Amino acid sequence: MRRKAIIAVAFLLCLSACTLNILDLLDITIIDVSYVDTEILSVWLKNAPAGYYAAVEDQFFACEMLDDPPEVLECIGPTFESGQEVTIRLYEIGTDEGPLVELPFTVPALPKVPEDSDNDGIPDLEDGCPSNPEKTSPGLCGCKVKDIDTDEDGTPDCMDTCPNDPEKTSPGDCGCGTEDKDSDEDGALDCKDKCPEDPEKSKPGECGCGISDKDSDGDGIPNCHDDCDSGKTDSVGNPCDNDEDNDGVDDFSDGCPFNPKKTNPGECGCEVLDTDSDKDGKPDCLDKCPEDPEKTKPKECGCGVPDKDSDGDDVPDCKDQCPFDYNDPVEDPCDHDEDGDGYDDFIDECPFDPNKKHPGECGCGVAETDSDGDDVPDCEDACPFDYNDPVGDPCDHDEDGDGTDDFSDGCPYDPDKSSPGVCGCCEPDTDSDGDDTPDCIDDCKFDPEKTEPGDCGCGIPDTDSDDDDVSDCIDECPTEWGTLPDGCP
Repeated sequence: MRRKAIIAVAFLLCLSACTLNILDLLDITIIDVSYVDTEILSVWLKNAPAGYYAAVEDQFFACEMLDDPPEVLECIGPTFESGQEVTIRLYEIGTDEGPLVELPFTVPALPKVPEDSDNDGIPDLEDGCPSNPEKTSPGLCGCKVKDIDTDEDGTPDCMDTCPNDPEKTSPGDCGCGTEDKDSDEDGALDCKDKCPEDPEKSKPGECGCGISDKDSDGDGIPNCHDDCDSGKTDSVGNPCDNDEDNDGVDDFSDGCPFNPKKTNPGECGCEVLDTDSDKDGKPDCLDKCPEDPEKTKPKECGCGVPDKDSDGDDVPDCKDQCPFDYNDPVEDPCDHDEDGDGYDDFIDECPFDPNKKHPGECGCGVAETDSDGDDVPDCEDACPFDYNDPVGDPCDHDEDGDGTDDFSDGCPYDPDKSSPGVCGCCEPDTDSDGDDTPDCIDDCKFDPEKTEPGDCGCGIPDTDSDDDDVSDCIDECPTEWGTLPDGCP
């Protein structure tokens, strides 16, 4: 109604005076362009009437009158690129009329979003702990540590070295959970005092808590354990008898307190005297020949007999059949030439064979005779009276039975050849096409004109009528010289 009234007044004024523009009467202006969020743009229009929608370029904007500020129409729609020049047009809802107004404006830049590093909803500039989403101020423990007080003693865990002990904030001497108490007031805390109720002791010692470890006689045994209060206690036999063997030497100084004949163990020990019957410097307890002053061990000849080796053959005279002649290791140790061949047993490798000094191939006791003179001794020769050949059976001199001796036969296992020829043993040198090339190396064995298939194959000559290096059999132009692969010009 307001718009119609304004239009009516404008119409009367136009009739009476001059033609006036309705927009001059409405005076619609853009008073604010801002962002609802990064994707929604808001445009405020002053003096715009209700009942209109807007379009910015080709995008629809919904419009609604605001209560505050009054007489302002807010139109909301999708945003455009920052800095873009655009035009907003107002259209009356429910009509096909053209725009009531067209107002150009520049799309503002997106507002800078305050940085929130820990995403806790508080901008870094206002957040005392911008990297910790659980704290906005350092508190007592700093940004990285929670201000937890587990034992509720008023000191946060980060500063409390006994976070689970409400009575202590530091371990002290006894540690967390244990009171630093000194019940007997001896300067040693109960947690370290093994006798917490005895002010004279902090350890039980030998007599225990509450009993003094005093040693009245100075013998190293406290009174609480000493049976000899008036004298020193010794550790031998009767602790109150200080000379058990009655040898006049106090048990504290006597190395053999139970042997009146010894005061120190010596080499034989307290139970055995250090007697040296043969006076060789070795007491009988350690001397295996106690009556032989020359020996302390029996060795090979026994006590009382010297281990002399007159001939230096490492066999003592007491066991040597030839004590003045060097023993040999062959049978009779005193006979140095068992087989009587003139060679000493020490150098004779066949000491019982008068015919051989060395075993040779046949061994001692067997002659090295070679009856057939083939350098194979009879002891190893399958044909001792027939010269051996090197092929197959050494006694068969014609293995293939072709009448040629194996020594001269170039093919000793091929009865059809006595020499390898071109094709080798066991393959005949047949020439089927008579071209002087044996079949074994002839690729055209039935073509006397060719030994290889060539371009045309066996049986077909490789004729080149036009001399263009392309055989007629594959030349598309056999009578014309050509340069192409098919032989044509």
